[in-house]
Amino acid sequence: MVTILGFSHMSWLIVFCATLHVAFPKEKGMNGTSVENFDCVVRSYTFKNPTMNCTWNAGKNVPPDTQYFMYLAYHNRARDNECPHYISNTLGRHIGCYFPDVIASPYRVNITVNGSSIESPIQSYVDDFRIYDKEQFRPPQNITVDYRSPLYYKVQWEPPPNSRKVGSECFEFQIKDERRNTAMTVQEKTYNFPKPAKYILRIRAVGHITCPISKKMNGEWSEPIEFGTDPDRFPTLPLVLVALGTIVIIVLLILICNRNHIWEKLTDPVPGPKVMWQHEKNEEKWVAPVPIAGESVTVVEEMTADSPKV
Repeated sequence: MVTILGFSHMSWLIVFCATLHVAFPKEKGMNGTSVENFDCVVRSYTFKNPTMNCTWNAGKNVPPDTQYFMYLAYHNRARDNECPHYISNTLGRHIGCYFPDVIASPYRVNITVNGSSIESPIQSYVDDFRIYDKEQFRPPQNITVDYRSPLYYKVQWEPPPNSRKVGSECFEFQIKDERRNTAMTVQEKTYNFPKPAKYILRIRAVGHITCPISKKMNGEWSEPIEFGTDPDRFPTLPLVLVALGTIVIIVLLILICNRNHIWEKLTDPVPGPKVMWQHEKNEEKWVAPVPIAGESVTVVEEMTADSPKV
């Protein structure tokens, strides 16, 4: 009998609570009062834990006195963490939150943004995500250019810090050539650019699809990296080489000529004009000149010692 009465009282209690719930429903807030465009960005550093910055817009139908409050709850943790540093607009309303220290575990976190107003209830905003999915990578670090190769410039870099502490194997790197308006993606943390040419590059990191890091947000571009020289439009180098080769050949020819006295033979003085003689045995006879019309020619015969006397 006691058991039956206890069960009967419990049944009436359940019915009574249900009636109250129907008669006085829980206030959920007016539509259009919840925050809008909610988003968070996580940044990582080398020597400290990641930070998270969240922003939102006020709902379209919020009363003027509405104020928002954000809470972060980690997996398997009972206590919610209220925003430690709110960002406010000129009206003093909270429109963002800065967390100086967050934990990027593989589990999802729960986000709640509640609102309060004297005029009407405010709808709550609820979301859940993995911290590392909201991470935006910083630019690659320690970017250097090696000029030593005669054929190419070797560009090297290191991956940015990340919340999951993974290595370069979990990254892809996008390289944008601003002079040629081209882009490419590489797996390694080095790339060779042919010489001679001038380059202006930017590099950013993107999470690899196989690793537990951010793949939804592209990393930040690095500052422009400018290196190299444009090839000469006028072929200066070939002309210089030809000129040097010509000078070397001339110097060698001069040395060879001086060594073999060829220069003296080549530069002997040309004898002046002489009177033409006709040699026949031991006698020399004057070749009689041909007289020109109207001129008289006097012929002088030279007597030798062996000539007979007249």
